Amino acid sequence: CGSHRGGIAVPSFRFVTPTQIFIGGYNPGTHTTTVHIHMGVESLDPTVVTDSAERVLPGIRSDSAEWAGLFHAGTKSLYYAEAIVGTNSHPLSVFIGTATGDRGYLALAFLLGKPESFNIKELIREEAEFRIDGTWMTGSLLYPSKIATGNDTGAAVNFGTITTGTYQGYAHVFELNTGTLNAIFESATTATGVYTLHASANITAAQAPTGTVVTSTGTINAFHRFRFTNTIATATWNVIAGAGRT
Repeated sequence: CGSHRGGIAVPSFRFVTPTQIFIGGYNPGTHTTTVHIHMGVESLDPTVVTDSAERVLPGIRSDSAEWAGLFHAGTKSLYYAEAIVGTNSHPLSVFIGTATGDRGYLALAFLLGKPESFNIKELIREEAEFRIDGTWMTGSLLYPSKIATGNDTGAAVNFGTITTGTYQGYAHVFELNTGTLNAIFESATTATGVYTLHASANITAAQAPTGTVVTSTGTINAFHRFRFTNTIATATWNVIAGAGRT
C-alpha cells in the first residue's frame, strides 16, 4: 500500500498580529514575514482493485512548521543557528502575540535547514523548516521576553481548570552573563494563592544561548507561571517562556 501526507494546516500568521518564533536559544522571528504551522497525520491507502472508491486509513501523526523572514544579523538570530541544524531536537515555540497569556504552540523540533536568498536588487531573505519530534502542544506565553536581573517572577495565566495530565514548560534563554539560572514552573488555585513547584531546570552561563524543557505529570492547578532565580543577585539574563499540555 502507498502513503501520502494529510492533515490540518493551521493558517499562516502574517501581518495580523505580532508573531514570535523561537528555537532553542535563537530568535528567528525578529523580522518575520510568515509562520506556517502544520498538524496532520500520514494517511495510508489500502485501496484494492475491487473497491469502488479510494479508501483511507489514518497513520501516525506528522507535524511541522515553516518560517520565512528577512535577514537579521543579531547574535541570537537564525543567521547564527548553524550549530543546531540537523542536531538533536530543540524546544520550538510560536506565540501569537507578545503579552502574557497570548496563545502559543510548543513542541520539540529539528531544524532541518535554513536556506538564504541573496539578490543584489532585493532584501536578503531567510527561510527555515522545522520537523516536530512528536506533536504540537497548544498553550500560552507565560513570560514575555525581557532583560532581568537576579530573580524575577512572571504573571500568572489562568488555564481555566484544575486538571491531571502532563504539562511542559519551555524556556528560551538568549542571554545569561553569569551564575546559574533556575527556571521554575509552578501553579496555584488562585492568582495570588500559594504556588506549588512542579518542575525546574538549571541553566549555566556557559550553556546560553539555549532552550530547556521542564515536565510535570500530575495535578496542575488553574493558574500557571514561570519564576526565575539566579545564584548571583547581580546576574542579568534574557528569557522568554511558555507552557502547554501534552
